[in-house]
Amino acid sequence: MKTNFRNLKSGEIINKTILFKDGKIVSIKTSDVKQSFFYNEKGLLDMTVKDKEGSNWKEVINYSYNKQDQIVKFIKKYEEGGELVTKTVLIAYDGSRVRATSKKSNIQQTFIEDIEYIVENGIVIRRSSRDRNKQIINKIEYVYYKDNITRHKGLIGDKTIRNFIFDDKNSVELLIAQNTFGPQYKVIVPVISFHEEEFDLESISNNNEVSFNSTSTQDIATNRKYKYNALNYPISCSIIEDNGIVKTEIAYLYE
Repeated sequence: MKTNFRNLKSGEIINKTILFKDGKIVSIKTSDVKQSFFYNEKGLLDMTVKDKEGSNWKEVINYSYNKQDQIVKFIKKYEEGGELVTKTVLIAYDGSRVRATSKKSNIQQTFIEDIEYIVENGIVIRRSSRDRNKQIINKIEYVYYKDNITRHKGLIGDKTIRNFIFDDKNSVELLIAQNTFGPQYKVIVPVISFHEEEFDLESISNNNEVSFNSTSTQDIATNRKYKYNALNYPISCSIIEDNGIVKTEIAYLYE
């Protein structure tokens, strides 16, 4: 993956290389930062370690699961303002409700986030944020079409509507999500996507994202063009932002 900033002829180029073994991510190298991936005995993602060449900087993430392979804890250790911080996200399950509460070691509050997800037919259909008084301050509805997340619709708080269009081909991101988090990936990825930037919410979709637009002026619309192999998996993708500042080229190699 190559990302070119400022314009399409000059500017900073960021290279990202993802390595796999037996269908699982081994490492992601972005310029001088490398993130290594480790798995537990059941083949589920257990830990990632991110470090920077020529530096003592490091970020460590740990994942914990229950006997049903549902994620129950996400712990991230990182630097913030020169201080080592531990962010802990506890995930609890109660019928169709999944509750994720976050705490940071440098903040004395009982929690900094209280998020509730509603799951129907194995997929997350709503995400709600609550304040200290348990009042809902933000609610988002997720709309699916042919197993693709095609819309984020703000119902309470931020009323932004985000629309996604997908092709009808096979998705590499879906393969990665399945091989990383196992049978519960359709719930795990939406929960951790707000804490771990390498796993997008839309990656649980069956097909490849073609375009994105939003009613918010803070969001930048994007368009993607793919080329596919004989098995209808992408071999290349060009992503162009509507502001003309960023272009990303992705090449896919299969073994």
